[in-house]
Amino acid sequence: MRSPLPTLSQAHLDWSIGDTPRSQRFGDIYFTAGQGLAESRWVFLDGIGVPSIWRDRHRFALGETGFGTGLNFLLTWQAWRESASPGARLDYVAVEGFPLGRDDLARALAAFPELAPLARQLVEHWPGARPGFHRIMLENGRVALTLLMGEAAEMLSRLEGRFDAWYLDGFAPSRNPEMWRPEVLAQVARLSAPGARLATFTAAGEVRRNLQALGFVMEKAPGFGRKRECLRGRMEAPAPVVLDAPWYAPAEPAPAGPVAVIGGGIAGVAAAHALAGYGFSPVIIERHAALAREASGNPAGLFKPHLTASASANARFHSAAFFYAKRLYETLPEDIWHGRGLALLARDAEDAERLRGLAGTEDLAEELEHGIEAPFGGLFFPHAGCIAPSRICEALSQGIATIRAEVASLERIPDGWALRDPAGEIITEAAAVVLANGPETPRLCPSAELPIHANRGQISFVEADGTGPSVALSFGGYATPEVPAPWDGRMHVIGATFGRWPDPADLGWSALSEEDHAHCLDLLRGPLPALAERWQSRIKGGRAALRATTDDHLPLVGPVPDAASYRQDFADLHHGRRPESYPAARWQDGLYVLSGLGSKGFPLAPLAAEILAATMAGAPLPVERDVAQAIHPSRFLVRALRRRPLGKSKRPE
Repeated sequence: MRSPLPTLSQAHLDWSIGDTPRSQRFGDIYFTAGQGLAESRWVFLDGIGVPSIWRDRHRFALGETGFGTGLNFLLTWQAWRESASPGARLDYVAVEGFPLGRDDLARALAAFPELAPLARQLVEHWPGARPGFHRIMLENGRVALTLLMGEAAEMLSRLEGRFDAWYLDGFAPSRNPEMWRPEVLAQVARLSAPGARLATFTAAGEVRRNLQALGFVMEKAPGFGRKRECLRGRMEAPAPVVLDAPWYAPAEPAPAGPVAVIGGGIAGVAAAHALAGYGFSPVIIERHAALAREASGNPAGLFKPHLTASASANARFHSAAFFYAKRLYETLPEDIWHGRGLALLARDAEDAERLRGLAGTEDLAEELEHGIEAPFGGLFFPHAGCIAPSRICEALSQGIATIRAEVASLERIPDGWALRDPAGEIITEAAAVVLANGPETPRLCPSAELPIHANRGQISFVEADGTGPSVALSFGGYATPEVPAPWDGRMHVIGATFGRWPDPADLGWSALSEEDHAHCLDLLRGPLPALAERWQSRIKGGRAALRATTDDHLPLVGPVPDAASYRQDFADLHHGRRPESYPAARWQDGLYVLSGLGSKGFPLAPLAAEILAATMAGAPLPVERDVAQAIHPSRFLVRALRRRPLGKSKRPE
């Protein structure tokens, strides 16, 4: 799977001075030999006031320029474990332009035996020189590490969030001046909350003056060891926030109190799981007797990456989502898998060449072997495979309250929202609501005009005879390895059809179609005609469901807009006026959406849910700003308003 951004240059280390790594590029050491722990604690942790700075805080966000070996992070994580409030969450975001290789990282951190249990986890999840944003959940979700791999000013400019403290640790300004230039420090200031603390080993006058000009009150403190002084600061005069896209202005954090998540499929369950990680109290409202009974209720499904050579926001979202979901699913019980490994089959010689070009350098894809016969070859993904959708939903929903009821309407009340059933009775009240009920989402918030469509998909069950594929196959359609059948036996699943269904309330979609069974076989017949012929007489039922889709094939994730307010506030958006001339967007307070995942719910939902939860918490986002905007619920309103109405001149009279 090719990374959608150019591969970064990996750090090249000099180990000639024992176990102390030295950067060949910058001619500087990562930490002082034999004193790394004491040095980092004094300069950085003591510099911002750990642990008192986060005492009684439910959430704390800390940023770092120059992740290096991760020593500052590990010490901060260790201190957080020992002193933060139970259930509190640390968001640690660090930018790194020249990441260490995994082996070098492990060797560098081996110098600190007391950090070994934490260091092993960091090394295990290390993304290497893959550019972009990488969120890694640790400590059962209590610590979120987000690595921004790329040039500092560029990566920080894509970051959205408010930070309570900063470590500036990017080698000495004389060795690495790029890390200390005004453009980088300006981004640090932009992202700093009022009162944010800052610590850095340098005492350079230019750095101090630049930070003072950005609103930090700076003071000198005694340095460590032979270094005479270092700097500490506090953001006292933050610059006014200038929104470059006020139509995507951040919503206020969700109010304290319970959060009702409507829908018990992968969208709702993932949302509830992520919200619980931020300290919210989610409750899932599901109309069926059990979770995952609609589009997430298939007996088997594929978990696979989305291949593209594009650098678009769409591509970066899919790439980040796959890796995030992969890491999350690796923490769940093994029975979420029907089988590891997925073969992506080429449909012809041209397609085979295209796939080889997309294989890239991310160590996900191999040449197709494993005894799989395919006329044109393909790629094999050992980290993808065939999943058990209902088991994933069950695992992610552990410990989360569920109410069995059908939500017919929402009503604003003074402290949030009341959810009513078809008889008009109140099901529950909540401070905030997340709409995750698939194609029916627009019904509960018509004023938002959310462009979600229902698409019917049918899969076919093929009675296993012991000669089918042992791994999942993807070829435009898909076929699974053997999975448990609804009858007493085993089966393969093949699919799937995909057609617009005008009205989700019309339950005719549930009836199985022989024509659709034939279509599923036709999809298989292209790459594997002999298998399709053998399976033609072995189809033994199937299943249909409605998927929620959007016109641009991306989900809706974030606060719910009011369409009328948008048309009023941004009526002349097509004129191209400067962004600062517009007001900040208005949202329906306490109302959020995660829907429109289409057929990619299981690869996309975990990261989409993390984005949603971070938005609701006012925490740093796990993706670039333009990626968050690409999946924003108001994007279709914005696109419509940017189009010049017919008959209108370019500029107003």
